[in-house]
Amino acid sequence: MTIRSGRDPRDRGEGETPDRRFVDGGWEDYWPEDSETAAEKAVEYRTRRRGEGYESRDYRSERPRGVGRSLAYLATTALLVVLILGGLYLFVRPPVLSAIADWGAENPTALNLPFVADIVRGELGESLTEPADSKDFTTVVFEIRSGETPYDIADNLAQEGLVRDRRAFIFESITRGVTTDFIAGRHSLSRSMTVDQIIDVLTIPVPTSPTITVTFREGLRIEQMVAKLELMEQNPSDPSKVLQLDTQAYYDMAKDPPADLVAQYEWLKIPFGGSLEGFLFPATYDIEVDITPRELLEKQLFAFSQNAPAQLLALPPEQIYLTVQIASLVELEAALDTDRPLVAGVFFNRLDPALWPTGHLNSDPTVAYARDSEWLANNPISAWVELSFWEPIDGSTPYSQLVFPPDIAAYNTYQAKGLPPTPICSPGLVSLEAAVAPDTTDGYLFFLAKNDGTGGLAFAKTQEEHEANLKKYGYIP
Repeated sequence: MTIRSGRDPRDRGEGETPDRRFVDGGWEDYWPEDSETAAEKAVEYRTRRRGEGYESRDYRSERPRGVGRSLAYLATTALLVVLILGGLYLFVRPPVLSAIADWGAENPTALNLPFVADIVRGELGESLTEPADSKDFTTVVFEIRSGETPYDIADNLAQEGLVRDRRAFIFESITRGVTTDFIAGRHSLSRSMTVDQIIDVLTIPVPTSPTITVTFREGLRIEQMVAKLELMEQNPSDPSKVLQLDTQAYYDMAKDPPADLVAQYEWLKIPFGGSLEGFLFPATYDIEVDITPRELLEKQLFAFSQNAPAQLLALPPEQIYLTVQIASLVELEAALDTDRPLVAGVFFNRLDPALWPTGHLNSDPTVAYARDSEWLANNPISAWVELSFWEPIDGSTPYSQLVFPPDIAAYNTYQAKGLPPTPICSPGLVSLEAAVAPDTTDGYLFFLAKNDGTGGLAFAKTQEEHEANLKKYGYIP
């Protein structure tokens, strides 16, 4: 503040017009009530100011009344509550109900609570009452294996597309009290059936089908298995138990397996155009006389997964396939189990260009495989029982000069380099183990049968050693 001419800054000169000011009269109730003098001065001050031309503004008269403000506040709050609840209903309700349905469908005791059962039923909706596909009447053979729970069955039904929601099957099984009534065996279902109809079928006793025993020994190729099955149909050991398998369908599926069958086994990866050769595990199987081709193949693939060396199944699928290719050669080359790791070692060494520059594995069984394949392609399945598989080929023509059709020529490892396109038979456990852990310690590159009645093989590291063995065991003079 600047003071001029020694005057009080509030004083005005004569003739000056006072500024028009507003005085907040709304604060008059804040004068101290216990001071009579202060109150009198306040009255005097306001009177004097009005007289001097000042206007007094009472802000209290302009403020909203108490009741109005409360109603406005309540209305705003109510609107916010409605908006929040509406949002919760729209966005939180679906996942909450879905979670309750999941919980209720998986917990039988929870369904004893009426509101839980109602929520689950409402959430499952049409999946409880409508079929998966009302227009699909195709018969689906559905199997319940011994020991499977309703949850396992529900998963399998959903995988086959027989139910809309696996929870619907579990829920109905629980509410109907039939969770322990499902009967192991094969059942005929369709996607046009409702959940209730499916449960009815699965709880009806299935007539027991007669069973027969079939043994597939080590070293059989797929066509040999087909010939054996064909022979069992033509000449049953028990006329009351005649195998009814469609051998042509079995063969077609084994040679060109459907993708969904292969996909069931994460360790199985077949190259384009490949078959199940090598993976149909040699074993003795008890099968129903009316078993389907797929069911038999599934049994054989399952047996492979249960019996193959754990070290093999731990490998990447591509490496598993290569190992089975080698194991199939070992199976047919060695008669004694003690020789199998060494034979596997020879083939691994021959696959090394540094040790075996020609790249030819020179495996006799591969040539026999090609020769038999050519005959099989020109004869019906019913005639396969007449073929003597794996017979030695007349040695008058060198194997490297034999000519086969283009689609099987690559199996002649005297001409084609590297492994044959596929395994050539189903190797047994010992051959698989040998291919997983080949014995390459001594660096053998050659072997031959001793022809001394023992079934043993003689091994050699060099061409000179091999020729000496040829002379020793009577192959050359």
